[in-house]
Order: sequence, then structure tokens, then C-alpha cells
Amino acid sequence: MALVKITQERSKIRCMEKHKRTLAALGLRRINHSVVHEDTPQIRGMIHLVRYLVRTEPVAGARSDEATAKRKRKPAGMKKTGGAKKASTRNKRPRPVGILSPREASRARRKRATRS
Repeated sequence: MALVKITQERSKIRCMEKHKRTLAALGLRRINHSVVHEDTPQIRGMIHLVRYLVRTEPVAGARSDEATAKRKRKPAGMKKTGGAKKASTRNKRPRPVGILSPREASRARRKRATRS
């Protein structure tokens, strides 16, 4: 199938939320960022929705399997080495009674100072 190169040319700051989500679904993150997608009716519809923000051009001589291999990324929260994140033990231990966190202690001091 043919490929199409999509480049974001304008900012998404003052756009509708649906258009921002469409840009994210296309994989566009910032101005002058380009992605390559297969030219399907679904992609064409997404491009049509945000046509005032993007520029499209056909990609000549590229293979579609190379483009899809470049698009596969790890989720943002994953480490490069792989594996699951370790759960923090700090939040699981109960705090002893009568000991305040630094934030709670400063809040209590301010509260006492305003009362007198």
C-alpha cells in the first residue's frame, strides 16, 4: 500500500480537544515533526480533520513494512532495559502515630502561629 508523510506545521494550542487527540493519534508531537503512515481511508479521514495544521506528501520508493517498524515504540513509562517497574515500599508502610511529615509539621506550626 502507498505511504503518506504527514508534517505538523502549526501549533495545536488553540485547537479543539478532538483535534489535539487526532494529532496525538497520528503520532505528531510538535511543530515540524513528521511521521509516515500507510495511506488508508482511516488515516485520510484523520488528516482531513486536522488539515489546517498539517502538510501531507506522498512517499516515493519506501516500503510499508519499514515505516511500521519505525513507528513501534515503547510506552513512555517503560525503562529501556525492559521489565516492570518496582513498586515503592515507602507508600506501603504505615506511618507511626504522632510523627508528622515535613509538610504536615510546617502546616501545624503555621496554624499555631496564627492562633496566638
